[in-house]
Amino acid sequence: MLESLKERLEHLQRSRNSSLFSISLRDALQKKISILEHQIQEKLNATKHHHHSHEEPHHGHGEPHHGHEELRWHKNRVHGPHEKGHKAEKPDEVFRVGFPLRTNYMYVKVKRTLHHEIFAFTVCLWLKSSSAPGVGTPFSYSVPGQANELVLIEWGNNPMELLINDKAATLPLAIHDAKWHHICVTWSTRDGVWESYQDGVRRGSGENLAPWHPIKPGGIFILGQEQDTLGGRFDATQAFIGELADFHVWSHVLAPGEVYRLATCAGHAHGDIVAWAEGTMELHGGVAKLPFNACH
Repeated sequence: MLESLKERLEHLQRSRNSSLFSISLRDALQKKISILEHQIQEKLNATKHHHHSHEEPHHGHGEPHHGHEELRWHKNRVHGPHEKGHKAEKPDEVFRVGFPLRTNYMYVKVKRTLHHEIFAFTVCLWLKSSSAPGVGTPFSYSVPGQANELVLIEWGNNPMELLINDKAATLPLAIHDAKWHHICVTWSTRDGVWESYQDGVRRGSGENLAPWHPIKPGGIFILGQEQDTLGGRFDATQAFIGELADFHVWSHVLAPGEVYRLATCAGHAHGDIVAWAEGTMELHGGVAKLPFNACH
């Protein structure tokens, strides 16, 4: 039953039918899938507890239990083939960075970049800010010849915007309440289709955002500042104020269910382009680094 529901959900996602019926059906299917996966997890936990209590290696050989197959599918989807299903974060991942002042010198440089063009992406991060109006620029990606290749910015009284190749889409996100929020944005060069998520729930989608434009390689990711030139010329009025954590970038679009599991701590995944780790983030200008784990 679970596989059948997933096939129907994937068919709806591929069709990109924007009718209210399709959206409602898609959301209903996603909710049902999440409930079924939760039930499978509970049954597996109960089975494991029973086996450990009675030391019965009944399922150690032969055909795997059907529930194990479903959980393996779930883990591979969320964690990727190299994560081996481990949900626990490593010690060098459980930290946050703080920008207490709006300056033109406090920023985090990400020591990773694109080595080839990409035609889709997902960016996710945890974010907390009480700044109003405008939280500033949580992240920006600049390349030679285009300072605004990929930017998330809320400047002054303007709403939050996603910029790609200096083209903008307005994101209906509300994050000024000094609480932690999980934010994700996805985009595909095919028709410039984009989606934005807050706390695992889709809050906005559209198309024609820089359609057929590839995200260029060889650029610089900066957290906390908007770049007016490659890697610099920051403007304090566009600086982020607040705290950030778990900044990850993927070279593909995560499915709604994957985003929901990340936001609700039902899974943990690492970006294949940028993964949050102390060795990946270079702090400048007095940015604070503090312990943090969104899932505890």
